Amino acid sequence: MTRRGILDTISGWFGGGSKPDSPHATDVLTRHAEKLMRLRGVLSVGLGRDENGDTAIVVGLENPLAIPENIPREVEGVPVVIQDVGRPEAQD
Repeated sequence: MTRRGILDTISGWFGGGSKPDSPHATDVLTRHAEKLMRLRGVLSVGLGRDENGDTAIVVGLENPLAIPENIPREVEGVPVVIQDVGRPEAQD
């Protein structure tokens, strides 16, 4: 699967049923996903929507109460939304 395909799949998880349709946001996420994933506490990144319905980069955190100071509010004009995804646990 290509990097774009992976990002499209991840975006579907956070998009609430409608895929964000901003080529600019997709390009921004492609350029910055690795850097965002390296931040402490970040478990996922993808495209979704902000509270206004605009396309946004969604950053999934293990603990949203401990938001790293270096998570930006926006990246190249695309807003960043923080989401609680919880700590992953193995299933029996």
